[in-house]
Amino acid sequence: MRIVIFEDEMHNAERLTQLLHRCNADIEVVAVIESVAEGLKWLEQKQPADLMLMDIQLSDGNCFELFNKTKVRTPIIFTTAYDGFALQAFKVNSIDYLMKPIDLEELRNALKKYEQFRPANNYTVDISRIAEEFLRRDSTRFIGRINNQLIYVKARDIAWLQFAKGTTWATTAANQRVPLDYSLDQIEKLLDRNQFFRINRQFIIHIDAIKKITTYYNSRLILQLAPDVDREVIISRERVTEFKSWLEGQNA
Repeated sequence: MRIVIFEDEMHNAERLTQLLHRCNADIEVVAVIESVAEGLKWLEQKQPADLMLMDIQLSDGNCFELFNKTKVRTPIIFTTAYDGFALQAFKVNSIDYLMKPIDLEELRNALKKYEQFRPANNYTVDISRIAEEFLRRDSTRFIGRINNQLIYVKARDIAWLQFAKGTTWATTAANQRVPLDYSLDQIEKLLDRNQFFRINRQFIIHIDAIKKITTYYNSRLILQLAPDVDREVIISRERVTEFKSWLEGQNA
C-alpha cells in the first residue's frame, strides 16, 4: 500500500510512519508533504498513492484550500489536533479521522475501513460538505493558531474581525488579536446576525464594539470601535440603510 502523509511537523510524520509500519510492514510512505503549495503540486502531478493521511493545518494554511484548487480522488484519513467537537462530519465524508497523538489501534481500525472502500474506484471527497459541517459543529467558537498553538476564540468574545494581508484576524474585547483559519464569508454565515454585521469586504463588527458613529461625506458612516482599529472603518453608502435597520434590531 502506497501512502502519502500531509504533515508539517516532522516528528509527527516520523511517528506516524513508524505506526504505519507496525500496522503493516508492506506499507510504503511515498512522500511527506508539509504545505498546501507542496500538496497542490503533488496532486496536480498525479503522483501515485493509494491513500492520503492528511493533517488539517499545514505550514502555510488549511488543507481545505487544496480542495478548492484541484480535484481529489484518493481516499483520505484526516489526522488532527483539533478537539472532537467539530469532527463528526469526517466520519461520514472521509474514510476516518484520527486525533493526535495518534493511537496505534485507532490507526489499525482506520486502515481496515480503508480496505473496505478500496473496490470503489470512483471515490471522491465531498470536501464542501466536510468544511461546512466542520464549521457548523460549534458556531460559537472559531479555531486560530498563535505560534503553532491551536486556540479557540468564542464568538461572544469577538469585538471585530478584519481581513488583511491574506489573513482573517479576530480582535477580542480584551484586545487579543488572533489569526483564524476561516474566510470572512465562512464566519459571517455562522455568526448571530443580531450581534454581528458585515460593514464592508474587510470588516465584521460586534454591536458592542461600536463606540461612536459619525456621518461621513458621500452619505457614508464612519465608526470608532473598541478596541481601536489602526485605520478608518467606513460603512459604504449602499450598506447604511441596512446597518441602521440592524442597529434598530430589525436585522433578518
